[in-house]
Amino acid sequence: MQQDSTPSRPRFCSECGTQFLPNALFCHSCGAAAAGSVSATAPTSPASPMLKWALPAAAIVVLIALSFYRLGSGSAAQAPEEKTPLASGGITPPDISSMSPEERANRLFNQVMRLWSENKPDSAAFFAPMALASIEALTPLTLHSHYDMGLVALAAGDIPKASAQSDTILKESPTHLLGLSLAARVADARGDSKAAKAIRRKLVAAEKSERAKALPEYQDHDADLRAALDLARKG
Repeated sequence: MQQDSTPSRPRFCSECGTQFLPNALFCHSCGAAAAGSVSATAPTSPASPMLKWALPAAAIVVLIALSFYRLGSGSAAQAPEEKTPLASGGITPPDISSMSPEERANRLFNQVMRLWSENKPDSAAFFAPMALASIEALTPLTLHSHYDMGLVALAAGDIPKASAQSDTILKESPTHLLGLSLAARVADARGDSKAAKAIRRKLVAAEKSERAKALPEYQDHDADLRAALDLARKG
């Protein structure tokens, strides 16, 4: 009988792609079993051990890079908040470096009063110590200065300090309109409505004679006095 001359089809290892030797039971390259691992054609791109490790390694490098990128982005996002003196209001201190002591005191006083009137007690309290220090530096202190200090102290929630300022004013001038106005506010802050009404009656009674003195502080705080007198008359 004539033997079939048709050459047998080549076989390749399904693990490493190496062509099997004739009648091989195992791959002579990687040792994988030849049974059930036959391929009729050679793989277009046999997988090498280096390639098998290269892909996972590259993926790990990408993950590490992404982690550092996210960490950097998070730090950058927090940087503006760290530079903001007050996260709640985003308020920055006024530039007072080139001002005279009087201008510095006035600027900080106005800053505190503005924030207080805008119902921003935290921001007002933040600037209050600077304003108080600037006013106290204007020696000798006048009754006007004590009134300004009293308002700043009230804005900061420091009732005892505000009370000390009104006491100082009224000790020197018992019918001083600003002293009486400040004392009434202190009584309100303490929740002493009886004392507040009594002080406001004195304020109304002293208005005419005190206004006749034409004190500079009465002119500077005319709006305050008008509001205090209106409230006193209603009470």
